[in-house]
Amino acid sequence: MKKLVLITTLIFIISCQKDGNTSGLKTAQDSLSLKTDSGTVSAGEIPNQIHLETFAFPPEVNGCSCYFSANKADFDDEKYIYIDDYGNNAFIKTNGKMIKFEMKEGDFDPENFSKTIKNSDFTISITGQKVKELGEVMMFQGTMTVENKTGEKTVTPIYGECGC
Repeated sequence: MKKLVLITTLIFIISCQKDGNTSGLKTAQDSLSLKTDSGTVSAGEIPNQIHLETFAFPPEVNGCSCYFSANKADFDDEKYIYIDDYGNNAFIKTNGKMIKFEMKEGDFDPENFSKTIKNSDFTISITGQKVKELGEVMMFQGTMTVENKTGEKTVTPIYGECGC
């Protein structure tokens, strides 16, 4: 009789647990958070972001250029998220459209590797550091922020090179 009462009590306690966890272990909470300019937000509160798409070299870019991917694997696969021609034009792609930015000669100094360029719809800010130099080519790693005029933005790591 005591065993029946004990088994019934255990079944009752286990079946009444609020989260349905019968192992007696606590479940881990999702701790994903993102650091933004305005502070830290949890995964459920990610602000609107601009989706950057990969693309190949535009025909306007020939010769000396800077080209960046989101990571080394994409760079090796020639999937770029930013390309410029060292002074006249820069390109990104979002919503299936190539976005062109006119640059002034000398707008992008690869030694300093800190640049902001704008057009009527977007602002791109790039910062980073040179990680390797191979003759006339310099490898970089850093961060690119793209913001549109409505305040939506995305921050992505970048990896790539500038050179001739």
